[in-house]
Amino acid sequence: MNTILFCIAAGILVVVVMSKIPGLEHFVKPIIDLLFTAIKAVCGNGAYWVVWLAKLLLASHTELLRNMVMSAEALDPSVAVRDKEA
Repeated sequence: MNTILFCIAAGILVVVVMSKIPGLEHFVKPIIDLLFTAIKAVCGNGAYWVVWLAKLLLASHTELLRNMVMSAEALDPSVAVRDKEA
């Protein structure tokens, strides 16, 4: 995660430095516009990501609880077949 944050920070720093160099405004302005458009799209769909994350966490925890409470035979019917063969 730190590597990803470092790369994002380096990218932002590169865009800031390039925006200060005379003559590169025509190259940097579309990049900045694209970045802000992406940020706006992510924030606009943030509620969908929150719902997805909540569903993912709920499903993972219910699966964990199910595996903790139920027996192996109830979860996997092939356990009985394997026990008979052995």
